[in-house]
Parts: sequence; C-alpha cells; structure tokens
Amino acid sequence: MSDQNFRQSTMTPKYRAGPKDDLIWHGLDSMTLLFHRPSGITHMLADPAPALLEVMDSTLLTAGEIATRLQARFDVEPGADTDDIISARLEELAALGLIAREAG
Repeated sequence: MSDQNFRQSTMTPKYRAGPKDDLIWHGLDSMTLLFHRPSGITHMLADPAPALLEVMDSTLLTAGEIATRLQARFDVEPGADTDDIISARLEELAALGLIAREAG
C-alpha cells in the first residue's frame, strides 16, 4: 500500500448536513417522517437518526464531535457502543443522501 493510500484509508471521515430548508419533518409515533426536497423522497427514520440530523449543521464534524453534541443536548451515555452506533447511523444517512460524508 502506498503512503497516500494508507493516509486516505486512516483518515477520519467528517459529515456535514445539508440546508435545514431541504427537510420537512413530521413525527409519527416513535418514528420520524422526513421529506427530502432535493430528491423528492420521504424517509422513515428511527432514533437516533433524527437526533443526529438535529445536532448537525453545515460544519464538517467527526462522529466524535457529533456524539459530543448529542450528549450535550439529549440523554446519551458516552461509550464505545454509542460511538459505533452513531458512526453506523451516520454512514446510513450519508448513503441515503441526507448528509454528506467527506474524508477528514
């Protein structure tokens, strides 16, 4: 593996939310319906995905920084499991096109 490929593979990804006006929120029992205006798709989200979107903005943030914001705003306990769950949900939101993922 070249030095450049190694550096790229070990960089921490960062995430950025799109404009808040691109999303229309509607609570539905324990789920959240989220209409994404640019794609025209309505997504059905379960916790913690809506909370992740709520604490994000247009600033590039690592999963750890997002976890810190979640802990400050919601009743979220820090820990390895929490970090893994947050990272997995961020990847899912990026795959849906609801947030952007960039190399850190």
